[in-house]
Amino acid sequence: MPRPWAKLTESPFTLPLTLMAVILAVSAAGFWWFETGTQAEPVGFFEGLWWAMVTLFTVGYGDFAPKTVPGRLLGMGVMASGIGLVSVLTGTMASAMVERQTLKRRGLLRLDKQGHILILGWNGHGRMLVEHLRRLSDLAGAPVVLACDMDPAAFEQEAEAMSLGPDLSFVRGNPAHRSVLERANPAKARVAYILASDHIPGEEADNLSVLTALTLRSLAPDLTVYAEAMHDQSRDHLLRAGVTKALGREELTGRTLAFMAAHPVMHDVLRALLGGMPGLGKGGNFRYRAMSAAEKKSSWAELVRQSLEASGQLPLGVCRLPRELRLSDVLDASEGLDRFVMELIKTSGQSDSLGQQGSEVVLNPGPELPLESFDGIVYLERRP
Repeated sequence: MPRPWAKLTESPFTLPLTLMAVILAVSAAGFWWFETGTQAEPVGFFEGLWWAMVTLFTVGYGDFAPKTVPGRLLGMGVMASGIGLVSVLTGTMASAMVERQTLKRRGLLRLDKQGHILILGWNGHGRMLVEHLRRLSDLAGAPVVLACDMDPAAFEQEAEAMSLGPDLSFVRGNPAHRSVLERANPAKARVAYILASDHIPGEEADNLSVLTALTLRSLAPDLTVYAEAMHDQSRDHLLRAGVTKALGREELTGRTLAFMAAHPVMHDVLRALLGGMPGLGKGGNFRYRAMSAAEKKSSWAELVRQSLEASGQLPLGVCRLPRELRLSDVLDASEGLDRFVMELIKTSGQSDSLGQQGSEVVLNPGPELPLESFDGIVYLERRP
């Protein structure tokens, strides 16, 4: 039996809707047959169907009423069957709605979200991550989907603490499993974050993150994915698994402590730069924007001056976006041997891709660095 037909027959609505369709069709044909010539206006199959619908759902407009004995007997049968059939259909709909809400609360429902923030795994600073993501102008209205092996009661507590309402959805299960991750609709997500679990050893948590990244890449090959590594040596494994950027807790902690060692105020500077923390006033926010053709031709000093005068944005550096590195980027087409190699690759039908070239950021590049090869500017937004 074909699978779509099997799904149709398994639906609780199939039987009552089928019976309803049969009753309506038979009643419409019977009314048409018995009542032709007895009504004030012509009676056809559509008029019979209208009378059957009105009678079955006990509306009773009265514009058509059977005059013959067979027609009245037919009407009695339609009214009697309608009471039970409509009750069954209403009960089935209510039961389906309750079941759907139960599955959603337990994280077992397949989601149809689009443009959402996908968070795979959960730990002690997950709530802070969601809070800061929702502060970003580009992601402020994006729904959040959390996929992790969390108890539904614990998720209810987290959801209440974050106060996102319908913007927060839950998928329960191990995000490294394909069947679980498919319910989160990763192919339609805007960005994904893989968080390392705090409840298992660090090495095991990193291995789980690698498996999650591999599963995610098989379902959403073009999705931007950020991952957290408990140990710095796991970052390379995450990058090979397809993660766009991997952040190591050990490296982040070490560099933060070293940054603060210069002076105690550096701790407050760091917090202010990361988005204006409570008690520190309104700090600036880092942002990225693409460079215009005119900006690429200007010097760094001119770019800073023009940006400050036009919008108050303080450029901090320039950056190159990740891109596909191809053979033609490293070979010289003017050289005979290089040209021969490129033609050989082309005629053989093989890909000339050499992999992904990572992004690059140069802070305060100075006047000697040409800006033509860069894609965008990292700047500090002015706060009112």
